[in-house]
Amino acid sequence: MPKPCNSDDCDNPRWGKGFCKYHQHLREGKKDSKFANRKSIKPISDKRAKELAVYRVNRDKFMSENPICQYGNCKRDANDLHHVAGRGIELANVDNFMAVCRDHHTYIHLNPKESRSLGYLI
Repeated sequence: MPKPCNSDDCDNPRWGKGFCKYHQHLREGKKDSKFANRKSIKPISDKRAKELAVYRVNRDKFMSENPICQYGNCKRDANDLHHVAGRGIELANVDNFMAVCRDHHTYIHLNPKESRSLGYLI
């Protein structure tokens, strides 16, 4: 039978330095904690940051060159950039861009079968 946590009124089994996992993590701020000097993970990797920088330039140029919605015969202003092939590897590929109004962008994603048959989704 494992020994209980050294913290008052806690019956959880000991994990490290005589405390359960919960109470040991509460002690992280102390000097003897192995977690005290850890750095937080970057929200965006350096590689993705470079990809996004290229994407933003391409996006802005494409949207300025295509101010009207490209869905069918729509004549409204395009305020969204739709990625026909997704935003993964092909994030900055201008060949996969489509300038659309908000209503048609929503319609494309709510009706994937029809959008694939029209070539708006791959």
